[in-house]
Order: sequence, then C-alpha cells, then structure tokens
Amino acid sequence: MTQDPAQSGPPLGRSISTDHSLYFEDMDVGQIYRSSSRTLSEADLTLFSMVSGDWNQVHSDAEYMEAGGGRLLHGVLGIAVITGLMDRAGWFTSSAIAMTGIDDWKFKCPLHIGDTVTMEMEILGKRLVSAEDKGFLDRQFTLYNQHGEISQQGRCGFLIKLADKSPMAPQS
Repeated sequence: MTQDPAQSGPPLGRSISTDHSLYFEDMDVGQIYRSSSRTLSEADLTLFSMVSGDWNQVHSDAEYMEAGGGRLLHGVLGIAVITGLMDRAGWFTSSAIAMTGIDDWKFKCPLHIGDTVTMEMEILGKRLVSAEDKGFLDRQFTLYNQHGEISQQGRCGFLIKLADKSPMAPQS
C-alpha cells in the first residue's frame, strides 16, 4: 500500500524513533534531567481507577470533593506519569534493564485534574555491579505541578546497560 503524497508524516510502516538513550557511562553524579510537561486529565483518573480498582470517593465523587478543590488523582499515578515522561524523553529506550526499587517516596501535595506536571531526575550515585556488564544508578525523582510546587519526590534504583564499545557496534 502506498501513501498519498498529500498526507503528512512518515510513510506507512515506518516509525519515528524517540531513542535518545543514555548509558551508564553517560551519567554523572549530580546531573539533573528535566522532562517535558504533561497535563493530567479526567481520562487519566478514570483509567487508573479502572486498572487499580481504587474507586475511593476522593477519586470518584465530585460532590464529596467539591469543597476540597475537586477530585484527586491517585498518588501512585504520579509514579506512573514519571515513568511515562521518561519514556517520552527517550533517555532509557535502549539502555534500561530494570527498576530495582522505590524508596523514601513522599506525596507532598495532591494531583488534580488539569494539573500540568514536569519531572526532574537527579543522579545521586552510580556503580558497576559485580558482573561488570551493567551499572546501577541511584536516582531521585521530583514531580512538580504547574505552580512549581513539589507534588511527589522519591528515589528509584535502576539497572542500566553499559555502552557497547565492541568493534562491531555502530559508531555515531
């Protein structure tokens, strides 16, 4: 099937890569990475309620929450949004191995429908793991709302690939 030349975008069957992968060697302690922004929606709240099964009235009853500024999005939805913002940035598209844990997570102010959030990731520490074919990053995440207030903050350990230095690897 051919594409109409009047249509915009890539030809059918092609995708646009957002792979801007960073590897262990690219990361330095103290570096801070900032994401693009994302506005949280009614659909986010509803879909997360469906997936989690959490229909608590603070999430689902507009009348009950009217005096408190409206329904709240689930706290752990913020963690999911952070992973989505990282994916959108492409920082670990080809280099991610696994998240190893979530530590010291704090919910500092609630998330509401219509909030626009941005995430920062700071590298707190790094080390090679015993197999020496991958590295470990200690990362702190901060999720900000549109007013610059910290909504959530915590640490996530992460296993990441080393850059491939073999002679067969494509050079950029």
